[in-house]
Amino acid sequence: MMTKQDFDQVYAEHKDNVWRIVSRYVFLTQDREDLFQEIFINIHKGLGHFKGKSALSTWIYRIAVNTAINHVKKQNRYKWFKNLLTNFRVIEAEELKEESDVSVLKPLARLNPDQRMILLLAEVEDKKLGEIAELMKLPLGTVKSNLHRAREILKKEVNKHGEI
Repeated sequence: MMTKQDFDQVYAEHKDNVWRIVSRYVFLTQDREDLFQEIFINIHKGLGHFKGKSALSTWIYRIAVNTAINHVKKQNRYKWFKNLLTNFRVIEAEELKEESDVSVLKPLARLNPDQRMILLLAEVEDKKLGEIAELMKLPLGTVKSNLHRAREILKKEVNKHGEI
């Protein structure tokens, strides 16, 4: 069982290397801090399962790089989704510039909770329909129909605001 002292020692020995890795993937200080924290949460969760088949530094490096890659992918999907909403004219370009999470997600309020979750999992998280069905404990057909309805609602928003 891992103790707090064990984790404190791992943190002290590897924080500089993890920060260098983080700095290669994200540029804004707040994003770096968030990613740094997420990496050490993953290290903390997995430390008890470390089998010693490689050096601890190698294991930490892999966690840091994989977490950073996933973080960047998620950020890119989020940007893509914001652009999608802008192209559909569901949100205005000025709202996009504000970088306000609330304004970006405002059109999603027109969806019921299942539709919203399924749409975000499919379009932002890039999950396959089978994974979504399993995650949400819903039949695959229900997931498909809710995703279709969610997309139709967004299309209606396009029509409401005119051209695409």
